[in-house]
Amino acid sequence: MKAIQKKSDLSPIESIRREMDRFFDDIVPFSPRMGGDGMRMELWAPDTDVSETDEEYIVTVDLPGISKEDVEVSFKDNRLTISGERQHEEKEEKEDFLRKERYHGSFTRSFTLPSAGKDDKIKARFKEGVLKVNVPKVEVQKPKTVQID
Repeated sequence: MKAIQKKSDLSPIESIRREMDRFFDDIVPFSPRMGGDGMRMELWAPDTDVSETDEEYIVTVDLPGISKEDVEVSFKDNRLTISGERQHEEKEEKEDFLRKERYHGSFTRSFTLPSAGKDDKIKARFKEGVLKVNVPKVEVQKPKTVQID
């Protein structure tokens, strides 16, 4: 979980890193949370790895505590979107939390792939809290040389 801090609290390197994260990441839900220093905005998005082979793009998302029924994967215009929700656990007994870091609520992650994907061949597998989406690449036709008569 990543907390947004005031720029003055960040080192120059941390500030640049966060600006780059904001530049490359899509808009995701924010949630106000109480911290030791009062109210602050916290950002929750599942940790994600995006990799590429010669044949496909592979997106792996950590979704602990979320069932596959609460996750949706869509693909349109080379944009892979993964969204879902971690349900809030209701308990009869009241607990006094000393620290609460586990987030519940909705999330959305979107990734624009650098080249076209075969949307009819996309496969998504969910196992032990990890979602793995494979997006096969469209075969790029090489230019054909035409003989001039």
